Amino acid sequence: MYCVNCGVELQKGIQKCPLCGIRVYHPDIKETPEPPLYPRFAETEETFTPGALQFILGFVFLLPIVLCLLIDLHTHKEVIWSGYVAVSLGALYLMVGFPLWFKHKNPVIFVPVAMAAALLVSLYVSLKTGGGWFLSFAFPVGGALILLVEAFITLCRYTIGEYPHRVLYIIGGAVILLGGLCILIEFLIQVTFKVPMTWWSIYPMTALGLIGIFFLIVAANQKLRRTLHRKLFL
Repeated sequence: MYCVNCGVELQKGIQKCPLCGIRVYHPDIKETPEPPLYPRFAETEETFTPGALQFILGFVFLLPIVLCLLIDLHTHKEVIWSGYVAVSLGALYLMVGFPLWFKHKNPVIFVPVAMAAALLVSLYVSLKTGGGWFLSFAFPVGGALILLVEAFITLCRYTIGEYPHRVLYIIGGAVILLGGLCILIEFLIQVTFKVPMTWWSIYPMTALGLIGIFFLIVAANQKLRRTLHRKLFL
């Protein structure tokens, strides 16, 4: 039996031409399974295993750290500028490479770890420069931001469930708290760097507060949510 379209020889019982793809049908021939005329070789795709990717990323981050340390020690006989490179790349590896060591990548764990790594970089910079601004400024601001982000991710992950509109409550509360964080930042700048309070933080706090209240109103009003969905596809 041959294909009526391209003329290639067909095996018995086949329903589609393997060359041109045209449908083959003959009501008088019973369909009996036979081995294919042409062997099919499955194409295997080469993929990186998690272990290989972890090794490559570790090497990519470790190599510049070692090179910078060696150059710095050879030139200055002590660690001067290479420390900044080392702690920055180490923090970046915690953000990018550290989650690859775990099978289940939970943002509740890895996002605070990444933010804490950035906080450690600021600690190193403060100690090396003798600024003394870490404990009075970077630590409270970074700690408050980590707590806010951790609470937001945890609530979004574990409390929404079958009620998607609950995320509006979470966003509204987070935006309002972010506005309050602006007041804290200005106050800590005044305490740490002796800058007089000009109350510029009231403006972002007011704007963020209004946005947060809007989200809370939309979350509490089902009719308003439906209207926004119909009009704005939200």
